[in-house]
Amino acid sequence: MGLVPIGGCMAQAPVQLPAPAGKYIDGVIGNVAGRIILYSDLAGRLEQARQGGEAVTDSLACNEFEDLLYQQLLLEQARIDSVVPDEHQIGAELDRRISYFEQQIGGREKLEKFYGKSVTEIKADFHDQVADQLLSQQMQQKITGDARVTPKQVEKFFHDIPRDSLPFINAGVEYARIAVYARPTDDEDRRVKLKLEEYREAIVTGKKDFCTVAILYSEDPGSAAQCGELGMVPLGVMVPEFDAVAMSLKDGEISPVFKTKYGYHIMEMIERKGEQYNARHILLIPKTSTADLQAAKDRLDSLITMVRDGKLDFSKAASDYNDDEDTKGSNGVVMEPASNSPHWAIGDLDQKTFLVLDKLQVGQISQPQAIDDPSGNHGYRVFRLLKRTEPHRMNLTTDYPLVQQAAEAKIRQHNVDDWVKDKLRDTYVNIIPAYRGCKFDHPWPVAATQP
Repeated sequence: MGLVPIGGCMAQAPVQLPAPAGKYIDGVIGNVAGRIILYSDLAGRLEQARQGGEAVTDSLACNEFEDLLYQQLLLEQARIDSVVPDEHQIGAELDRRISYFEQQIGGREKLEKFYGKSVTEIKADFHDQVADQLLSQQMQQKITGDARVTPKQVEKFFHDIPRDSLPFINAGVEYARIAVYARPTDDEDRRVKLKLEEYREAIVTGKKDFCTVAILYSEDPGSAAQCGELGMVPLGVMVPEFDAVAMSLKDGEISPVFKTKYGYHIMEMIERKGEQYNARHILLIPKTSTADLQAAKDRLDSLITMVRDGKLDFSKAASDYNDDEDTKGSNGVVMEPASNSPHWAIGDLDQKTFLVLDKLQVGQISQPQAIDDPSGNHGYRVFRLLKRTEPHRMNLTTDYPLVQQAAEAKIRQHNVDDWVKDKLRDTYVNIIPAYRGCKFDHPWPVAATQP
């Protein structure tokens, strides 16, 4: 078919990608019920794959394009069903992604330098994309339902796989962790709040200028240099407490001192437009001392001593006393994000985690490890090795959870196939000729012939 390349390449991407013949910058390559798919949408996906070491082929281009078609079909059905995104959920997902990006790139300052924008502006840029992704996930869940299989069905699924087709499972681990972060003392917390109240009083009485105070004293590196100004942001980009204060202010009004997980703020509303607003803020952060850090280590030591002595269950400690939001709700178990499974291939672990787990026996708990993450959390955490597997062919005994997931995935895929086939009977879809030769899993080219 020769999709890579048909001719020309998009200027923004350093790899040759499928495009109609001639010099091609961007344009519509697909349309699902009026929801367009741009060439740049596909180009961006393929460039991400290339950067991840994947070969950019016709097959990959077709698979990614079909996924884009499917996402648009899900969003159109969400519109029909009046499904709306949860702004709090969007905000939490944006926070999670920013935290991940910061860890990957080495901190907030480096992240902002990389994008040439503040974190607030980065969140605003990603807001609609994340909203669409969460909507798609909601619709996907409605379609697939609660796919569950019995042990007999799992066994049948496994035995139906030809022996020479059983996948090879790399060496892997399952593990859990508990973190305890250093907390500022009550005196330090009170000192920071009083200092910000002094700044607010001086601003309100005209003794100080909001912009000057923000530049000199605000501890939000992304906005301080801009007089604390955030730019126009939709609800859900900031944490809920921040949005709530913003929605309570009139243009030009200055808020009382309020607290979020980042510290203490005062806000000046510049402009509100519906569910978007532009505001200035000043942030002061209570500081932790060496003594606070030692106190965190002592708290964690006490917890683990109780676990080792049999007085407290590890999962109970992880649920009730864990400061790690990523593992608090899973009894400490760390889930691999791509598969949403507790199984981690050894090669996917970061170096620090690998070096700790590599020395542990199954069931053993590590010594406390210092945390100094890009989000500003300081403290200690411990790891517990739950399971270790050597490289092997998949088998029903060792890999039952993986086989179960695969069996459930097959049911979900069957539900999706039926749903897409049904929706394509009365949904307008158009695909440009260059892509109609793709070997799609669903009958998109048939739909493309509709008037």
